[in-house]
Formats: sequence, structure tokens, C-alpha cells
Amino acid sequence: MRPHKQSGFVLVIGLALLTIASGLVVTGMSLGRYQERQAGNYVRTNSAQLGADDAFRHFLENDAEWVARVKTRVNEELMTGEGKEDAKPLKFSEGYFISLSDEVPVPWKDRKIYAPEDQYTRPMVELVERLDNERVRVTFSGRNWVDGDGRNVGFASFQAVFGVGGGNKPGGAYQDVLVGCEGVNAAGGGIIDSYDSRDGKYGENGNANKSNTTIKSSYKKDGSQEGDIVLSSGQPVYGDVESAGRIVVGNSGTIHGDLKADGDIVVRNGGADIQGDVSSRGSVEMVNGGSVSGNIRANGDVTINGGGANVGGNVASRKAVRLTSSGHVQGNVEANKEIVTGNWSSRIDGNATAPVVRTTSNRDVAEQVGGAIKPASPDVAEVPEVVTEPTEGEDGQQSCEAFTTSDGATISDLTDALEPYASSGSLSIGGGSQTYTLTPNGLQMPADNNNNSVSNPERYKVSRDVSVDGIFPEPTNVLVLDNFSLGGSANFVVDGGDMTLYVKGGIDIGGGATFNVAEGSSLKIVTEGRFNLGSNLNVASESPTDDDGNPILSLYSTYDDEGASGWNAGVNITGASAFKGTIFAPRSTVNVAGSGALYGAVKGRRVEVNGGAGIHYDEALMESSVGTGDGGTDGGAGGGDWTLEGLSYGAND
Repeated sequence: MRPHKQSGFVLVIGLALLTIASGLVVTGMSLGRYQERQAGNYVRTNSAQLGADDAFRHFLENDAEWVARVKTRVNEELMTGEGKEDAKPLKFSEGYFISLSDEVPVPWKDRKIYAPEDQYTRPMVELVERLDNERVRVTFSGRNWVDGDGRNVGFASFQAVFGVGGGNKPGGAYQDVLVGCEGVNAAGGGIIDSYDSRDGKYGENGNANKSNTTIKSSYKKDGSQEGDIVLSSGQPVYGDVESAGRIVVGNSGTIHGDLKADGDIVVRNGGADIQGDVSSRGSVEMVNGGSVSGNIRANGDVTINGGGANVGGNVASRKAVRLTSSGHVQGNVEANKEIVTGNWSSRIDGNATAPVVRTTSNRDVAEQVGGAIKPASPDVAEVPEVVTEPTEGEDGQQSCEAFTTSDGATISDLTDALEPYASSGSLSIGGGSQTYTLTPNGLQMPADNNNNSVSNPERYKVSRDVSVDGIFPEPTNVLVLDNFSLGGSANFVVDGGDMTLYVKGGIDIGGGATFNVAEGSSLKIVTEGRFNLGSNLNVASESPTDDDGNPILSLYSTYDDEGASGWNAGVNITGASAFKGTIFAPRSTVNVAGSGALYGAVKGRRVEVNGGAGIHYDEALMESSVGTGDGGTDGGAGGGDWTLEGLSYGAND
């Protein structure tokens, strides 16, 4: 019996060991599966976080249409106007989704083609909360989804606080240094740049040559040269150039910014130096050399010609890229149609990707391409439009008469508001060195009546505290005239507050006369006729703007010169002195041909810069409330640049 009991004990022990071993196997299998699941969760969460980061990046760069739509909605429903303090957070239940090409919104499910195993990421804006009248908190998220069953298998989010009360461009009337709705021709020898008068005088302590400026045209009409921007002189430009038509660069100085055009971009001269990127919805041609430090993108052909032509970045075309001479591209080249190298010394340092890559020289094309030659279509994305503001009229012409690019007051609204006030007749001042002062109480005459060139001065009546809603932020004092001229050696001074000189005819300031705006005062000149300035027109302050960023001196013209140019333009600035202020003439050419400088901003039907005139944009004008009607908060959240103030990862951070 003993052997039998022993065998039973051995059996029990064997079963126990087997059970323990089985448990260890099961435990090992469970641990492996757990680790695998954890790894999968990590990958999905990481991918979701990348989705949130992707949406956040587009918000920072402001480079997609959906970003503008979100910001506009935030502005309209959350930020501006009375009663918005208690506005509920905006929940984007349907989401705003980033684009595959970073330009054109696509359904978020289309992102699955970039993810394995039918999984895809949905980058989106979940929530926007109003913190105060100048700040919002945005929740960015990324969600991983599995196709077919709609399961969310990964989620990540974080929050960012943005300042939207002002931003870089709050949306007032003066957001660009030089705007010619139907085109710009800069042939002068002066610098076009920006500075900030809040930091002192132009040129002092490095307060100059800043790049916060844009030269722009906005007229859209097929088959017409209207809208072209021509830079044909040696002056440097510090900022971007954006055209609804073409951009033609001649013997220009260095352009410290990007070129963007809805039409063709033509670089004619080998001395042209473009420090930024070049993008065109038409073609890009470097006719006789030149240098582009950034990238080139075009919907049409890109032709790089002329000895020494150099592109520091990449080149991409929806059609063909041709290096017809000894051009050099330091980056990659992509074309949906073909890439052609011509001259023996044509060179592409990077990859060449196109259905056809060939050469017209007797070299092997592989010797002219430093990287790989990839015979496939890269499917280069379409270049987005430069001018995207609403247009009006059958020909698609954008309204030039609005004070802002959004729907708002026009210059006709301004003259309509002033029309009810009676005219005091014509005012002609000349003669000797007498001083005439315009105040809210009327026109003050010199004490020496024998040399007074103005008869019956008491008839010049000023209407006080006139409100022009939607255009001027504060009430103004208005003197209405039929015509105004200032000549001889007379002195004309505006003093005593904010004054408006509304002239239903023309204005002529010339000879040795001087026109001054006293310290602490401001002047708005509104004219329905031609404006000729051949003499000095100065403001006593070193700054063109007041403490609120509004111009101290501003000219508004409704005169229609039918597209005249040069001396026949509706607005002529030819004096040798500094013009510190703003010009708005949507129906006239503005001809700046003096040897001095303009400190402020210009917008006209066309703008011509000749002679040695320099144009210096005052960045304080970005805060201007002229044209907003509500102190300037109207545009900050509606598509302008938002200022990032911080990141948070909890609701109370």
C-alpha cells in the first residue's frame, strides 16, 4: 500500500506544479497582451496629441481658410458688441478641420488615406471661451477614429489663451502702408518700410526699416493690367507685396518680404533680391537672373532664366519648371507636368519630382540633379487666392471705398454725413507772412487787418461736435467750404481740438505758404475736388498719430480722376516737407512725387511713388479705431492675427 500512497502524493504534487506552470503561462500571455494594448494606446494617444498640435499650429500661422472662419465666428458671436460679457462658450460640435494641403478645407474623414489600418486623426477646435473683452481660451483636440464603426480610440487636448482685443491688425482703416486698389507703381528712390512712432522718431535708436508693412492691390479683372504692382526703382521694400494682378520687379532694391500674386510674377532684372517666398496663381518668370532666398510656388509654369538666377529654397509648379539658362535651385523641384534643365550649368541640388524630367543640353540630366530623380506626379497643391475679401459688381471688382476690408462705412457715407452742414463759401488765403488760425470758434484773423487777405472772416462758421458714426471714433468740429486755396507766404494753423475741413470743390496749397496742425490738435481734410500740395503741410508733433493710434492729419478724397496719372492725378503730394498722416482716395490716383517723405499710410485708386519720396508706415496706426466704429476691437478676432499669451492643460490653469 505504501508505494500506492507515494504515487498518489507524486500525482498531487505534479498537478500542483502543472497548475502553477499554467498560471505563469497565462500570466505571461496577459502581461504581453496588456503591454501590447498599452503600447497601442500610447500610439493612438500620441497621434491624437499630434492632431491637436496640428490644429494649434494652423492657428498660430493663420494659414488656412477654416482658421479665418473660426476667428470670424468668435468675433461676431463672442467678442464684439454690447452684452457679449455673458456670452456662452462657442462649442464647435461639427469641428473645424485642417486641410491636407494646409489651404483648402477637406472633410476630416479624408485624412484616413494617410493613416494605416483605416485609422485616422480628426484635428479640431472643441471650444472657445471668452475670458474678458480681449482674451479667449481655445481648446484644441485630436481624436483617433476607426473607419466603419465610428469608434473613438484615442483622444488628447490642450488649451491656449489668445489676446484678440487688438492683435497685430485690429481691423481699422489703416492696416497697410500702401494700397492701390487698381495697382501700384513705385519708381522712386526712397525706402518703403515701417517704424513705430510710440518708440520715438523715425530713424532714432534703430526705429526704422521694420517689416510690418504691406504693399497691396485689390482690383480683380481678367485680361487687364489693372491691379499690377510694379517695383521699378532701386528702393528697398521692408515687408510683403500682395497683388490681385501681376507683380513686376525691375531694378528694385532688396525686398525683405514675400511676393504673392493672383496673376503672374515677373522678375525682370538680375539685381532683384527677394528675401522671402514667391507664390503666384499664374506663372513665375525670372527673366534675367535675380535671387529668391525662399521658395517659389505657382499654378502655372516656373521659368528660371538668366545667368546667376538663384533660388535658395524649393520650387513647385502645377505645370512645368524650366531652368532655361544657368539657373540654380538649392532645394527640391516638383512639377505636375515636367522639369526641364537647359544650359550646361543648370543645377538642382535637391530632388527632381515630375512625370517627365529631361534636359535640352548635351549633358545627362542626372548630372544636373544632386538628389533623386523621381518620375511621378507630386500633385502640387493649388496656390490660394491673395485677395479673398468680398467683391461686388459683375466684373468681380472689390470695393475700394470701404474704410476696412469687411462690410462697413464707405467714403460716400462720410460725405453724406457732412452734406447737411451749410457751406461758408470759398476761402482763399495769400499775401504776406500773416497767420490765420482755424479753431472750433471759427477762423481767427491777424491783428493787422490792413494785410488781411480774407474779407468778412466772421462768415466762416464752424459746426461743433459733429458725430460721424462708423467712421470717426470721436465727434469733430466741421468747417464746410466751396473751395480752399493757400498761397503766398501765409501761414495757416489748425488749433483747439479735432477739426474737419470739408471742401466741396478743390484744394490747392502751394507757393511759400505753410500749413500746420498745432500740438494737441488734429485735422481731417475731406474734399470732393482735386488736392494739390506743393508746399509744406506739417504737424507739430513728431508722431503722425495720437495716443489711440488715430492719425493727427488725414486726407479723404471722393474725387474721380478717371484713372489719371502723374501731375493729372486727383491727389498730388509734391512738397519737399514731411507729410505726417494718412491719405484715403479710392477714386483717384495718389501721386507722391516729393523729395521728402510720407509718415503714415496711403490708400488710393492707384498709387504712384516717384522722385526720392520715402514711405514710412507708422505701426501705431494698427490700433486706429477710424472706420471701426467701436474703438478698434471689431477686427481683432475676425481673421486678424491673434496673440498667443499662454498654454494650459487644465480648465483652471
